[in-house]
Amino acid sequence: MGIYQFVVKAATTPGPIRRQSFDGKQRVEVRDLSIRVNLQVRAEEVSPYRHNLLLDGDEYQILNVIQQH
Repeated sequence: MGIYQFVVKAATTPGPIRRQSFDGKQRVEVRDLSIRVNLQVRAEEVSPYRHNLLLDGDEYQILNVIQQH
């Protein structure tokens, strides 16, 4: 278990880079890029290559996920 820091940027428009932290067991909403559906998965299961993060109705491209202990 641990804290996961997501480094993200807006998926469809230019904008600043944002950092968002989640507990590894916390469920987050993502869009699966291969099947194009929204899912809820644990933060520790998110892959920057497979998912975009959904926050407050906006979609963010995941640039990096950093596990913090």
